[in-house]
Amino acid sequence: MLEWTGPLILQAAKTTSMKILYCLCLFFLSYSATAQQTFIHCGRLIDGHSDNILQQQTIIVEENRIVEVRKGFQQPGQNDQLIDLSQQTVMPGLMDMHVHIQSQSSKDSYSERFRLNDADIALEAVQYAKNTLMAGFTTVRDLGGNGVNIALRNAINRGFVEGPRIYTAGKSIATTGGHADPTNGVRKDLMGDPGPAEGVINSPEEARQAVRQRYKDGSDVIKITATGGVLSYAKDGSGPQFTEEEIRAIVETARDYGMTIAAHAHGPEGMKRAILAGITSIEHGTLMTEEIMELMKEKGTYFVPTITAGKSVADSAQIAGYYPAIIVPKALAIGPKIQDTFAKAYQKGVKIAFGTDAGVFTHGKNAKEFGYMVEAGMTPMEAIQTATIHAATLLGVR
Repeated sequence: MLEWTGPLILQAAKTTSMKILYCLCLFFLSYSATAQQTFIHCGRLIDGHSDNILQQQTIIVEENRIVEVRKGFQQPGQNDQLIDLSQQTVMPGLMDMHVHIQSQSSKDSYSERFRLNDADIALEAVQYAKNTLMAGFTTVRDLGGNGVNIALRNAINRGFVEGPRIYTAGKSIATTGGHADPTNGVRKDLMGDPGPAEGVINSPEEARQAVRQRYKDGSDVIKITATGGVLSYAKDGSGPQFTEEEIRAIVETARDYGMTIAAHAHGPEGMKRAILAGITSIEHGTLMTEEIMELMKEKGTYFVPTITAGKSVADSAQIAGYYPAIIVPKALAIGPKIQDTFAKAYQKGVKIAFGTDAGVFTHGKNAKEFGYMVEAGMTPMEAIQTATIHAATLLGVR
């Protein structure tokens, strides 16, 4: 059975290469006290599995679960509810495997961390979550924040605020000075010496401690920064930043706690170490080589490309003063390459799951990624499957 959560959104996905009218499977349901089931008549159904659009189907829902899909327009019983979408195309809610739900890029992003309290961040994050849901994304994997992301997940689960189902990494794990070291670029008297509790490690032992702290904090998944990054306040954007032994300790410990592991990585050496250590997915993968692609196929590692983020940071880097000067060369060099890397990985047969890095750009524009994927050679249906069945498989919730 599939879970049914609201709301159902009707919209057109329009890009230069793809025009798909779709109705995202989910309406806020208004059940009567005696209603037993909800029948949804779908003129066309994209189920996330089939390569073909199914015609005239009926989805049957009990409480918040899809229990059956039947061919034809099945008639509801006397106490059942009917939703007539017989003139529409229906599909599951979409899944984005790489977002940063508690933040959003702006020219003030680098100063806001000194001005905003967690309460300020949380109130903004509520709007980002709602924007994501209203864009048709009913599940996201949040890959790094300061802990507000965990509280937001809990609030959504308890029905206090509207937003997608969130699987969160809490705070990303980095090495000292690496991408996701929270003290990069600040004065020495503010820098301190963050350790495993803050998500900064420098040995296999500390790596295990950091994973256990993430578990204690309530994280669902683990995210590491296996290489330098574009937007961190540091010169390097692609070099490896963990030893293979450190990553292996993270992977082994995370698996003990039933968690999958995502690795931010731009350069090939950092990717190689992460893949060999057993990482679940490579995020961005900008400078991925054919050797890395073959290794990913051999190990079954997923690729989450985030093309939209690459294009967005490259565009923002051309705006004077948008980023600190140390970041601009990295954004201009790395950002434009992700789409081409995606095209090569797709042709090679690497497993791909949908992810955008929303937060690096405006939340709610996640669907732009579909257009970029199709531009790079993927069929529209394959692109949809990356955000449905493949994303669910990556999360382990299929």
